[in-house]
Amino acid sequence: MILLRDIRDYIASLCIAEDEHCFCGKLPDKKDKSIGIYNLRTGRQPTTSAGGDKNRSYKTKAISLLVHWNKNPTETEKAAIQLYNVLHNTRGANVNGHNIIFIQMLQEEPVSVDTDEKGVFEYVIECLFYIEKGKEDINE
Repeated sequence: MILLRDIRDYIASLCIAEDEHCFCGKLPDKKDKSIGIYNLRTGRQPTTSAGGDKNRSYKTKAISLLVHWNKNPTETEKAAIQLYNVLHNTRGANVNGHNIIFIQMLQEEPVSVDTDEKGVFEYVIECLFYIEKGKEDINE
């Protein structure tokens, strides 16, 4: 089973934000140039393979990323686009023993959510990680 922490580790490995500026759950003190990784609250229907889950070769994890960058809207947009493009082009990445087959982007581009209370610009990226089902998933 892949955890939010595993996705955080993958995002940190991309070196778009410094490792200590990638968080899962909440952004503790909203440092500039940070990325928050959250489970995406979604109404997606669970997928079922013919013959049941034992015949399924992958699992999915719906993720929402908050790019909390700085007070410059252009720099913030560029950081969000850079992250979006890297995720969109991911194929076969290995994260903490989990093979990410690919990442489906759920939007055409990062979505601006304006600024926070301190005037720092933010963008949201929503995506669906397709993860190869591992041995530990067989008994779930």
